[in-house]
Amino acid sequence: MKILLPVIALLALVAGCSTAVSGSGSGPTRATTPATTPSGTTPSEATPSGTTSGEATTTALPLPTIDESAPARFCQDAFPGALGKPMLAVVVETPSGRLTCDRAAAVLVDYYAERRDPITGLPPLVVAGLTCNQVPEPALPQVVCSDGDDLVYSMWPQT
Repeated sequence: MKILLPVIALLALVAGCSTAVSGSGSGPTRATTPATTPSGTTPSEATPSGTTSGEATTTALPLPTIDESAPARFCQDAFPGALGKPMLAVVVETPSGRLTCDRAAAVLVDYYAERRDPITGLPPLVVAGLTCNQVPEPALPQVVCSDGDDLVYSMWPQT
């Protein structure tokens, strides 16, 4: 019993000090809602290109519009964005948002790794749990990403 108590205490200490790791090394996933036939089945043609029938598809959330006057953190470190050119991340302050500038930039880097060219009208991508897509008519925001709690967008550096 004397040996068991320190072992339990050590396990509790290790479990309490472990760091949660989030994110995915697999990069972005295609976000689609498969079409269904009248019988309720999904035709094989509804499988998005670039995925296999064994991969799970993720349903994308609709992207919110950006209020450019909303409180936001304008991140200072540039990352390779559209066309490989430097871009900046902006984290819009939301009541339950928790993203840091580093994480926002990492999500946007993964998005631009998949879609280097700023083409509108494509289906959204889900990157690290956030639904991302090119805005239909770019102004300050270029690509918007959201998961319902966090809201980030990319922008060109302003000179």
